[in-house]
Amino acid sequence: MAGRTVIVGAGVAGLTLAERLLSRGSGEEVVVVEREESPGGLARTFNVNGFFFDIGPHRFHTADAGVDRYLKSILGRKYVVIPRKSSVFMEGRYRRWPLSLSSLAGLPAGMLAGSLGDMLRRKSGGPVESFADFIRARYGGHLYEYFFRGYTRKFSGMDPEDMHPDWAEAGVNRAVIDKRVKADSLFSMFLGMLAPKPVHTSFYYPSQGGIQSFCDIQSSIVRRNGGAIMTGIPAEGIVSDGGRVRGITMGGGGVLEADRVFWSAPVSLLYPGAGFTFIHTLTANIGLGRRNPRNDYQWCYFGQEDLCFSRTTVPRNFREDTVPAGADSICVEITVTEETLAGGGTEEIKRSLLPQLETVGALRAGDVEFVDWRLIRETYPVYDRAYRERLASAVPPENLILLGRCGSFWYNNMDHSISQALAFSRGERHERDFWSR
Repeated sequence: MAGRTVIVGAGVAGLTLAERLLSRGSGEEVVVVEREESPGGLARTFNVNGFFFDIGPHRFHTADAGVDRYLKSILGRKYVVIPRKSSVFMEGRYRRWPLSLSSLAGLPAGMLAGSLGDMLRRKSGGPVESFADFIRARYGGHLYEYFFRGYTRKFSGMDPEDMHPDWAEAGVNRAVIDKRVKADSLFSMFLGMLAPKPVHTSFYYPSQGGIQSFCDIQSSIVRRNGGAIMTGIPAEGIVSDGGRVRGITMGGGGVLEADRVFWSAPVSLLYPGAGFTFIHTLTANIGLGRRNPRNDYQWCYFGQEDLCFSRTTVPRNFREDTVPAGADSICVEITVTEETLAGGGTEEIKRSLLPQLETVGALRAGDVEFVDWRLIRETYPVYDRAYRERLASAVPPENLILLGRCGSFWYNNMDHSISQALAFSRGERHERDFWSR
């Protein structure tokens, strides 16, 4: 296709699409516009005093053979293979996730007995119209009240009764990651605990720097093949004429003309009155002067509502040289809403974070060398109960295609974004995996 293709957003989805269009020699001009100062989007890496921090536990894992081939074609030999080691913090103890029988030791007897009763009853109940309905139907009321309700309310800022079931479909699948691990019901989770041969999941991770190294390689290929990547320029909307997009409006004024546009920036910029809502992530990248033996996981979930954070990541358990010799680090994720930001709620979070981390044994205050705070905007779309109708009513012009997590309003992982971009580069459609029901 001749003409100019503009891709808004230089995250994994946008860079994959740009790289494929140019590598296939389509003859079109490809321009990528990115609001941040460097490519990578939600897969950026921050180097702070020789400590590498990703935005949460980014890593590559896929059951899609096409995505797997693409990952290896970009990385070449510049990756390592690491076994999964994730945890959940419950009742004062770090427990392996997905749960095993040994992980259940010390959990409240009433919750375990109640969950066993939920599993044995296994009745479908009423209609599934909310996140809460979905979890209660699949995992029982006891596990919902014990973990899912508080964690989801803290993470999303919404009452689970007001959230669409798709949030559970996507969220639980994203947490499990490996499709060989069956966790689509309390019964299947229990069978998985009893399995004589547990599933061992492995990931790819770049052998240098952090996860942004993957995006840096993509960016180099895009530029080498004649594409342009314009950073530090936010896209604010589109300009249309006769039902077709003819360009994008950019921060600071001006229009970048285009024959077609792939939009991976927040869809709320295109439809500001439609009610699309995102939550943001405040990350605390903490450098530690010595190793903390309790942090023997790659990432861990925290469901307790009295803790301000929902997940922590230990970079050295992805690759040893992400920290200086003998040092340690931890990346802490706190999801915040627009209301929290506007009301100054982040100051209380910053005051309480280190004492809370010390309470759960994640660090010792005397070991802290620095705390590097980063606000990462629009990290997760929020699925209220009307979000599908909202998406259905937001029909873009034929030469504008919504792409990636923020543009598609899709709670996905990197492999899903890559799969979507590969399909679009071939002129094909790409369906969301949890929209099949």
